Amino acid sequence: MRKLLLLLCWSSLIFADFDKVATTNAQFLKFGVGPRAMGMGGGFVALANDGTATYWNPAGLTSLKTMTSTLSHNTWVLDIKHDFLSLVLPTRENEWIGLSASSLTMGEQLVRTELDPDPEPDGLTYGVSDMAIGVSYARLITDRLSFGITGKFIHLTAYNEKASAMAIDIGSILRTDFYGLKIGMALSNFGNDLKYEGRDLIVKADIDDDLEGNYLNDADLQTEPWPLPLMFRIGVAMDLIGVGDAVLQSDVSRMTFTLDADHPNDGPEHLNFGVEYGFRELIFLRGGYRHNYDLETFSMGVGIKIPLSGSNRIKLDYAVKPMDVFGNTSILSIEYSR
Repeated sequence: MRKLLLLLCWSSLIFADFDKVATTNAQFLKFGVGPRAMGMGGGFVALANDGTATYWNPAGLTSLKTMTSTLSHNTWVLDIKHDFLSLVLPTRENEWIGLSASSLTMGEQLVRTELDPDPEPDGLTYGVSDMAIGVSYARLITDRLSFGITGKFIHLTAYNEKASAMAIDIGSILRTDFYGLKIGMALSNFGNDLKYEGRDLIVKADIDDDLEGNYLNDADLQTEPWPLPLMFRIGVAMDLIGVGDAVLQSDVSRMTFTLDADHPNDGPEHLNFGVEYGFRELIFLRGGYRHNYDLETFSMGVGIKIPLSGSNRIKLDYAVKPMDVFGNTSILSIEYSR
C-alpha cells in the first residue's frame, strides 16, 4: 500500500500541467476501442485482458492463454466510423505478440472551394481517413509483473494531402497480494510530429510583382508540424466478487471494479470508473462513468460468450455511449479464441 500511495503521489505531479486543448493531431488515437472497455467507461488500463489490450495496455496480452482475434466497430457521431482489428498469439513461454490496426473513416464529401462553395451533387468528391497499424510484444517479468510495448505506424489522409509518423506505447501491470488488486500504467503515442504534404499545397506564385510578363513559379505551401496526442494512464482493477483473491468468494458470479486516471498532453485530466458483472463467465453486464469530459458521462454494455467445440469460443459484446447533443454511439465487437 505504501508503494501504491507513492505511485499515486508521483502521478499527481505529472498531472499538474496547464490545459493545451487543440494542440495535437491524430485525435483518433484517443478514441477508446472495444465495447467491453467503453461499456466500463474506459477504465481498462489495469484490466486489459482481451484482444483490445494492444490499444489499452500491451502488458495485458499476458492474460491471453490462446490465440485471440478481435474485430470492433464503432458507429461514431456525424457518420464517422471507427474500426479496430487485432490478433494476439502466445509464442514462447511467457511471451506474446500482437498485431493490430485501427481506422477512422467518413463518407465522401463534395469538394468546395472559395470559387465554388456550392458544387453540383455529382461533382468532385474527397475523403478523409486516419489509420494506425501496430505490432506488440509482451512478456511476464515475474508471476506478478508483466510488461508490454507496441510500435505503430500512423498515416493520415485528407484529399490529396498525407501525413505519417511512428510511435510507441509502453505499459505494465502489477498484481499485488491485496485481494489480487492490479495496478496498470501505460504511456501511449510517444513519437514524432505529423506534417501534411501533398500536391494541393503546390500553387503558382509571382515572385516579382513589379515585373510584368514573367512566368509564375511553383511555390510549396508549408504546413506546421503537430505532435501526437501523448497519453499517460494509471489505473487499478479488483474483483469484488469471484474466485481466487476476490474480496467475496463466489463460483457463479464475478464483479470487477476498475478506476483509471488519464493525463493527455492536450487537455484536462479524466477519471474513468467501470464495473463488470459476469454470470458463470458466459453473460456479462457492464456500466461506467467518465468524469471531466465535455460530452461523455455514463456508458453501459452487455456481452455473451458462446462455447464452441473444444476450447474454441466466440464472444459478442455491445456498448452504448451517450454523446449529449450528438445522441448515442454504438460499439459492437466479436472475439474468437481457440
